[in-house]
This record gives sequence, structure tokens and C-alpha cells, in this order.
Amino acid sequence: MTRPKAQTPRPSLNRRTLILGSVAAGVLAQPVLARQITATKIPAGGAAGGSAAMPAAPSVTPLAANPAVDAAVAQVSQDRILGSVEALSSFPTRLTEDANFFRVEDWVSDAFIRNGAPPAAIQRQGFVLPNGLSRNNVVVGNSADPRGVIVVGAHFDTYVEPPQTRAPGANDNASGVAVMLEAYRLLSQLPRDKEIVFAAFGGEEQDLLGSTAFVENAQRAGWRIDLMVNLDMLGLAPRNPRDPIVIEYDQGNAVASNNAAAREYGLLAAQLAAVHSTLSTVHTDIWDTDYMPFEAAGYPSIGFYDNGADAPEYHTSNDTMATMDFDRLEQVARIVVATLATTAGVRA
Repeated sequence: MTRPKAQTPRPSLNRRTLILGSVAAGVLAQPVLARQITATKIPAGGAAGGSAAMPAAPSVTPLAANPAVDAAVAQVSQDRILGSVEALSSFPTRLTEDANFFRVEDWVSDAFIRNGAPPAAIQRQGFVLPNGLSRNNVVVGNSADPRGVIVVGAHFDTYVEPPQTRAPGANDNASGVAVMLEAYRLLSQLPRDKEIVFAAFGGEEQDLLGSTAFVENAQRAGWRIDLMVNLDMLGLAPRNPRDPIVIEYDQGNAVASNNAAAREYGLLAAQLAAVHSTLSTVHTDIWDTDYMPFEAAGYPSIGFYDNGADAPEYHTSNDTMATMDFDRLEQVARIVVATLATTAGVRA
């Protein structure tokens, strides 16, 4: 997650609207498709900034379980996720400006290939830093698919507060990249109704440069993005094992027209969490990471987050494997895989 700007202090969880995911999840015993959720109209004033009361839970039509989704979720591998976090956090730094950042880009490309991507499918999507250096996002998938696109993104760069120099970024955000890679391994070859595009972003810690470049390309090319799912800081060892995972969805921000769809997708993710994981959930607004350029362009946006920005290890050299709970991270991965598979219409 990008470091907060001085004029915009990082909001605490208590200042953001919370909706117990169990309230929404309790409606269902089975996963549902987002299009079958009938959203309740948000009252006048909306939920921007998390200050307004949330409307009542939507009415939902249950569906029979999807065997293809169930099968994909069942194959989530904690060992693979742990291995990716370990490898990424072993880089001395993943600071986007670092002279060796190209090695991190190469690692991400190679990781997609190890998880089944043909080398020719790897796209390097360039952007330029304020100092003139060129860097790349690493993207896999057909962004121009006319059926519609679900974008899942995670930033692979890190930041550390000076005078520290080592920036392992295990939670922020090797965890998100690891879950994205696992989702790619499990879903990329399955038949589905919509494309899933997997985007590893650089430059998140420098004002969202990589994701902004992605969105600018999408707007120029007219890509049909139906949903953006952001993965940033997942699986931090909680103070209380019963602490929920946060499912964020757009509740105002720059564009109002995408709020209702984002809310439906966020509630859907909570319902899938109740079916496919042992974690409880809460909802908050989106803030200060790679979904923000997508939201500003009008694309519905949700995210998964574990309150890592409130941890003492955040943006320090202590953001290491020791901060992580890999049982918890596996459960988050199950929710992410279920959410992507369901929204993309994966089928047997």
C-alpha cells in the first residue's frame, strides 16, 4: 500500500464504515453470481468517506454450488504461496527506483511462466518514473477480450522509511503477489465466460504509477473492464486469531456510477468467504492503493486487505516472513480464487 501523503492521513479502521461480512454471508449457504444480487439503493448522501450508514443487505437468489469453482478452491496450495512470499521477500529491496528493480520484474515474469503462462503471453507494460527511469508492469491475459475482463492486481514494489534500506515487503506486498500467482495457476486454463487479466504493478509506492499506466492504456484502447480486484497486504498475523479479513468496495470516491456494482461485488466476496473459508469478514471503503485509478476511470473496484498499514512493521525492514500467518493467507487465497472464478463465470 502506498505510503500516506502528509495532507491525507491514513484512515484508521474505526473511522471507516464497517459492515460485518457475516451479516451478508448469512443470507446464503451457496455462492451466487453478482448479477443476481439486487442492490438496495444507497440513501441520499451516499457512503462516501465511510460516514453514512450502510443500507440494508440486498436480496439474493441462491444458486447451486459450482463444481468448477469448488474444485479450483480445493487446490489452493499454502506451500506454493509461502514459496512465492519467501522468494520475493528475499530481495534486499524492491524499491521501484532501485537499479536492480529489473531483476524483480524478471522474477515476476518467470513466476507466471512457472505457473503455466506461455512465455509469449507475458506482457511488459512500461511507465516512467518522475526521475525519468523506465519501469514495467507485468501483465498476463487478453485485456481486449470483448466478453468483458476481470482485472486482478497486486503491486510487487516495496518501500521502507529512511534511514532503513532493506525493504523485504513480505506482507506489503509479496503476500498479494503470491495469492495472485496462485489464482493464475488454478484459473488461467479453465473455460469461463469472461477473461481474467492478472496485473503485477510496479510503482505503487510512488503514487500508483504502474496501475495508473494500466488504466490509461485501458481507456485509450477501450478495454471492457467489468471489475478490478486489488490484493494488497494479506495474511498478516493478527493479534486475535478471530480478526476478520477486510473486503473493501468503492463507496463514493471520484465516480458515483460504479458504486452499486462495486457494492454487489463486495457483498458477493463476503458470501463466498462464508462458503469457502474459515474467516469472518468486514467491509470498508477503498483507499490509497492500486484500485484508485480504476475507480476514477469508472470501473467497479473491490479489494482484499488485512490492516497491515496499522502494524508496527509497515514500511520497515521488519516486514518479513515472521509477520505472516500462512494458514490465514491460504484462507484469503481461497476467497480470492472463489471470487475471481465466480465473477468470471468459470465452468467445468
